[in-house]
Amino acid sequence: MGRKVVTRAPHREVGIVNPRWLLDHGVEHESHLEKRFIMVALSCPVVVDIVHQPLQLTLGYEDGTTEKYTPDFKVTFRDQSSTIVEVKPRVFVEKHRRKLDQAKKQLEAEGQAFDVITDTEIDANGLSARALLLMRYARMQFSDQDAAEWMRLLNEECSGSAEVRALVEKGANEALIWNMVARHQFRIPIGINVTAQETVSINTIEGDLHVYFLQWFGIEAR
Repeated sequence: MGRKVVTRAPHREVGIVNPRWLLDHGVEHESHLEKRFIMVALSCPVVVDIVHQPLQLTLGYEDGTTEKYTPDFKVTFRDQSSTIVEVKPRVFVEKHRRKLDQAKKQLEAEGQAFDVITDTEIDANGLSARALLLMRYARMQFSDQDAAEWMRLLNEECSGSAEVRALVEKGANEALIWNMVARHQFRIPIGINVTAQETVSINTIEGDLHVYFLQWFGIEAR
């Protein structure tokens, strides 16, 4: 996927997440906070793509001034709708309020959703730490045959939903169950509770996927 390479300030922490279990490309980040955002976003069962610095906007203000602005991510959902996301420490949001409000105004005028997600949401109640644990399961290797068998069992014998411990009692490998959650074959309720008491379901979600994505971060849609 081609995109413009954005020059980075030398003092920024940079890296790349390679979620090969979901995407065919890596996702770059410029801070530890952005990396944690990627992890939580990847764990959301409606997300199918994340692209870093997807575009550059020219923001125009009522006083006639303009400025360039490059948002952090574009997140695409299963129905191909998407949102542009700015990831920022909560303490800096008000400092950049004018810019963020103008970006939201311009993007929404074009039919493109725009969200600001902060460390308050990303790290709430250990959310990002639980997402990181789920990503560890994602990197494990299991056979497609085993995954297909437990998909069949959950769908046909458990009416599409069961607690993890119930599947383990039936002979499932618990790590495989969490691997399937991480790969969006199964889904879990909002909150990313990686416990044997959690309920897993076949990943079929309807409705407004952008709203669901915000709820995944504990954000009420506005």
